Amino acid sequence: MNGLSESTIKLSKPFSSDTEEDMQVLMHDASVYRDKLEGQWDDLKTDAKQYGKHALVIGGVVTTTFLLLNAFLPDPKKKAKPLKLVESEPVKKKVKLKSQSQNTVVSAVQSLAWTLAVGWARQKLKNYIADDRNSNDNSES
Repeated sequence: MNGLSESTIKLSKPFSSDTEEDMQVLMHDASVYRDKLEGQWDDLKTDAKQYGKHALVIGGVVTTTFLLLNAFLPDPKKKAKPLKLVESEPVKKKVKLKSQSQNTVVSAVQSLAWTLAVGWARQKLKNYIADDRNSNDNSES
């Protein structure tokens, strides 16, 4: 048993005189890893910034296109009424009252939501343009 235990187990002193050297090696390794991680983090931030700018531009274009199409194209739900050349006798119709307050509230909330969304997109686009100009000015310096 003694021959087996001596060959597999290597005992060292718990506190040797090399602790300062070991600490310096560990500190150097830690600084190398920290530098690598900071480099990767900077790359990730740069990539995220670029992707965010592209997403804002695309979102602004999509929103603007949607708003322009809604403003200029006719509503498909509304049907065109045919023109009457000769007036006929009035026909009595039963009038159904729709819930005007609910439709008004829904349309008001929708218009408010669109106003906020367009304002937010406009502000993000302005920030993107300002950041792009600043980065171009910094790169030229």
